[in-house]
Formats: sequence, C-alpha cells, structure tokens
Amino acid sequence: MQSLLLVKRALMQGFLIGDHASRFPEAREALTRYIREGRLRYEEHVVDGFAHTVDAFLGLFSGDNIGKQLVKVETSAS
Repeated sequence: MQSLLLVKRALMQGFLIGDHASRFPEAREALTRYIREGRLRYEEHVVDGFAHTVDAFLGLFSGDNIGKQLVKVETSAS
C-alpha cells in the first residue's frame, strides 16, 4: 500500500481526536440529537459483577462482546 502512495503521489495523514477538542461541545450536541432521532445507534454489552471483570476483559479478544464492553459493579455503603 505504501508503494501505491508513492506512485500516486498521495498524502497520508493521521487523525488525532485531540486536535479537534474545541469542537467537542458541537459534536456532543449533534451526536445526542442523532441518537434521539434514531439516526445513530449504539450497543452495550454489560457484564454484571466485579468478579466477572477478567472474563469481560478476555471476551474483548474473542469477540464475545457487541458494542461497548461494560462491567456493572455495585459499591456497598460503609
């Protein structure tokens, strides 16, 4: 692929999200609106309990999760 960049005299540039931090509020507003309108959907895979943290982590590498992987933990009041 890199040789093709040379032959075609193409430019390859990285994208760092921090370069666009000033537009985060604008993005949050637009993305929230898209979710409410149903134009953007997301999925979460929630594993219940701190004891299953390792299994949830390992599941990331085997494709067990769909969407964002979360571990739900409850704290006890002391």
